[in-house]
Amino acid sequence: MPFHLNSVSRRNFLGTAAIASIAPTIPAFAANDSETQTWALIADTHIDADPEKEARGTNMVKNLKQVVAEITAEKDSIAGVIIDGDIAFNEGLHGDYDTFVSVIGELARSGMPLHMTLGNHDDRGVFRECFADHTSPAPVMIEKHVSIIETPMANWILLDSLRFVNKVEGEIGEKQMKWLTGLLDANPDKPAIIVGHHYPQVFREDVIPGDKKIKISGLVDSEAFLKALADRTQAKAYIFGHSHTWNVEQDETGLHRINLPPSAYLFDPKLPNGWVKASISKTGMDLELRAIDTAHAEHGKKTSLAWR
Repeated sequence: MPFHLNSVSRRNFLGTAAIASIAPTIPAFAANDSETQTWALIADTHIDADPEKEARGTNMVKNLKQVVAEITAEKDSIAGVIIDGDIAFNEGLHGDYDTFVSVIGELARSGMPLHMTLGNHDDRGVFRECFADHTSPAPVMIEKHVSIIETPMANWILLDSLRFVNKVEGEIGEKQMKWLTGLLDANPDKPAIIVGHHYPQVFREDVIPGDKKIKISGLVDSEAFLKALADRTQAKAYIFGHSHTWNVEQDETGLHRINLPPSAYLFDPKLPNGWVKASISKTGMDLELRAIDTAHAEHGKKTSLAWR
C-alpha cells in the first residue's frame, strides 16, 4: 500500500521512521471545518540514481525539487500528496528510489501524508524492499500495491496498474478489479476518486494478449475497467499519468478523466509539466495546474468539475 509518513530525516527515511498509519485503509483526515480539502497531485517523476541525469533536455531531480518546494510552501493548506506512478527513471532500481527519497525529504519533514502508486517504470519488488518500513505487513493483495484513503469529502482509491517492468502497457487485473468494485459497491453514497498510472485505451483487434508483445500503451483491460466505473456512479473521476500530457475531459457516462502532467520530461515540449492542486468537496473538484515553467500559458489555470 502507499505509505503515510510523519516528520522523518534523510538518514532514517528508509530505516526506523515513525509511521502515522500502515493499515490498508488510511484513517479519515479532518476537514478542519472546511467544505473543501486540498491535495497535491504529482505524476511521472522518473528519478534516476544519478541526480544529474537528464532526459529530453530535462533534469528530473531539478524539476521535482521545484515541485517539492512549492508544495512545502503551501503545507498548511494541503492535506496530503499523491505521486501517481513512474517514480523511478526506467527500471525501478534501488538507486533510483534512494535518490527520490533524498529529493522528497522536505515533504516528509513537513508532516504531510505522502502516498504513491506504481507505474510501468517501477519495480514492485524493489519498491517494497526500499519502503518496507512504510508498508503494511499484511498488504491488501500480494500481486498489487493498493489502498483506500478515506476523507470527509471522498474516498481516494489508489490502484496498481504495473504489469511488466519497463514495458509500456498496464493492467488492472481480475483480482484488483474485484477489490475495486467491492469497495465501490460497499460505499454507494460516498464519492470515489480512482487513481492509477495508466490511461484507459480500448482494445483493438490486432492486440495480442498474454506475455507476448502488446500493441497497446494503456490498460490492456480498459473495457472491463471503464464498464465497472460506468456502472457505479459513485466513481466520480479517474486520475492517471503515463502519457506526460495534461488534459481534463468528461466521458459520455459523466466520469471525469484527469491526465496529470509529468513533473519530469515532456514528449511534446509545447505542453506543460509540473503538478496539480486538487480541492475536493462532496459535489466536485477544483483543479489548478502549477507548471514548472511559470510563464506557460496553462500555469495557474483552474478547472471546476461537478460530480455526476
